[in-house]
Amino acid sequence: MLTNQYTYSRLSSESVAAYVDNYYDLGVIYSCVFYVLGLHDNYVLESETGKFILRIYRSDWRNPAEVYFELDLLDYLKHQNQSVAYPLLTYKKALSLSIESPEGERLAALFTYADGKGINQEISLDESERLGTSVAQMHEATLGFETSDQRKELNLDYLVDQSVILIKPFINTEQYELLRNTQELIHKNLSNLNPEVADFGICMGDVNQSNFHINEIGKITLFDFDQCGYGYRAFELGKYLSSLHKSHFKKELMTAFLQGYETVRQLNKVEKQAIPYFEIASVIWVMSIRVTNKNKVGHMNLEAPYWDHRLGIIGSLNEKLVGTNTGYSSLHRWQPEYDPANPTIAKYL
Repeated sequence: MLTNQYTYSRLSSESVAAYVDNYYDLGVIYSCVFYVLGLHDNYVLESETGKFILRIYRSDWRNPAEVYFELDLLDYLKHQNQSVAYPLLTYKKALSLSIESPEGERLAALFTYADGKGINQEISLDESERLGTSVAQMHEATLGFETSDQRKELNLDYLVDQSVILIKPFINTEQYELLRNTQELIHKNLSNLNPEVADFGICMGDVNQSNFHINEIGKITLFDFDQCGYGYRAFELGKYLSSLHKSHFKKELMTAFLQGYETVRQLNKVEKQAIPYFEIASVIWVMSIRVTNKNKVGHMNLEAPYWDHRLGIIGSLNEKLVGTNTGYSSLHRWQPEYDPANPTIAKYL
């Protein structure tokens, strides 16, 4: 008899509302809807006490220790008066609850709804600057954070080396050569990094314009710390830079972000020089996340057009850093984002 008949199941909105009502004191729940297909299942609830997000974690993507790490971090940031969407306590004073599903036990957590609204178009210079300030404030606030739970360190072995191994079966020989050359370029230029010369600490892991809301007075609230962990702060900034690759104002937006960031924490020369290499590392890492989630996104989203597009980005970034034509940058200029199943998890990877 098969023991793993299910890789993924989704609770109905009615069932989610019942779980929330049993575990939390929200008063009367007016509505509950499935909100977005991301790396986890997210539902929006509205009740007489406000608006909330219930996240049900996928057990094949995050183990309990990784989930508890994230929840402990957000609870800590809440108590540091940081503007983040944080988990609420259940009746039993727990940050999470367990839900039985066909694929096994899944953890869930109820979060406050981030104040304000998301960015519907390209992020503005002012918003990018405000985001930089908020990220730096969050970095500073995590200095005293402690937890007994573990997450993978956001180092080059995890971000790049393990990612290259995961990606290799899906690309051709020429593409793999580009990826290996890029891997060597990153290691060569980041080999001097250590905690004595570059700030090392908690990173959100996925700073981009989709993971914050901004209210009418310009206050930013950060959310979605699913990819958080310990790493160099320069990685965090490189990850944000990688999210701007479609923008015609990428340089200006990053300059604004750094201006906001440095009102709280100054970057040294070593950190600034590391940012573009962490940008490339981030592009590679995101590709490997899609591979890891292949049974969720579907293999259609791992066919040749996707790799042509993403490796085109890497080729363009390489050319800017070393001034050598890789032969792939032209793909980045014309290849559209490969997302045939939009809207799905693939949109975010």
